[in-house]
Amino acid sequence: MIHKLSEHTNLGLFAVTVLLFIVMSIVYSHFLTLYNLEVIAMGFVQEAIMALGMTIVIISGGIDLSVGSVLVFSSILVGLFLKAKLGIAISVILTLGISGCIGFANAIMINRLRAHPFIVTLGTMTAIRGFALVLTGGHPVTGFPKSFSFFGQGYLVNIPFPVLLFIFLAIGFHLLLRRNKYFSQVYFIGSNPDTARLCGMNVERFRWVAYIISATLAGIAGIITASQYISANASFGLDAELRVITAVIIGGASLSGGVGTIGRTVLGVIFLAIVANALVQAGVPTYWEKVAYGAMLVSSVLLEQYSRYRRTGVEEDWKDFMLGGG
Repeated sequence: MIHKLSEHTNLGLFAVTVLLFIVMSIVYSHFLTLYNLEVIAMGFVQEAIMALGMTIVIISGGIDLSVGSVLVFSSILVGLFLKAKLGIAISVILTLGISGCIGFANAIMINRLRAHPFIVTLGTMTAIRGFALVLTGGHPVTGFPKSFSFFGQGYLVNIPFPVLLFIFLAIGFHLLLRRNKYFSQVYFIGSNPDTARLCGMNVERFRWVAYIISATLAGIAGIITASQYISANASFGLDAELRVITAVIIGGASLSGGVGTIGRTVLGVIFLAIVANALVQAGVPTYWEKVAYGAMLVSSVLLEQYSRYRRTGVEEDWKDFMLGGG
């Protein structure tokens, strides 16, 4: 049953999300106001956008810890380009291009050095955030043109532009994973890359695509962040990678690869966004959010491991896992 819930319908998470939504609506009368719903959406939209790329990376059997650093780096880059009077369009294009190059560099190191994605992206996470501090000297970047604020504060058809962009991206990547032959091979690659190679799939090239998409989406999130605050600071994006990975794993993706969907990730994002808002409404100190995210991430990994062992029918392996025996 657990396997069916997590792998097919994800009914458990959906039920919990709906229950939490109902409880919050009853306890806090202003929870369902348009203002608060917009706060919920806008408060998590950057992580939501990055979670789309992270979903593809995790399904492929990898992980990208550098997304939070790419967010802050791209916010600073676009700010510096704007201050250099390059214009909004050129500044955004250059920023997204450089962000994509960071993802390409991650993939190159993973492919050529045969290094684990965790180690490679941990290194780039630290290096990129450090370089962001070097570029700014620890000071905020300001002086953006007012028209730039549209990316983070503008509306289209009465919907915040960042939210509308996320919806568009989510639908696009959902269709790619479901209907595009090239992108659908990610499930085979993530499940068994060696067999995928024997079947003629270019695993290394797909990693390029996955990590470039992940970094580019992080770049988009950084541009939105800079636009929201009309400034850029090296303190942006702290622990963003934790929230992104938590949303994807809660949504049912497997850290072992080969499992996950965009739809489930969106559900995971909605759940975390409601939880974050619930903690604020309840007056819980913000540092307890990290405790909550960490607890949910560990719980999701344990549930995924248990589901995998149930799927294989080897109960003794689960006992060994819990007792540290292998």
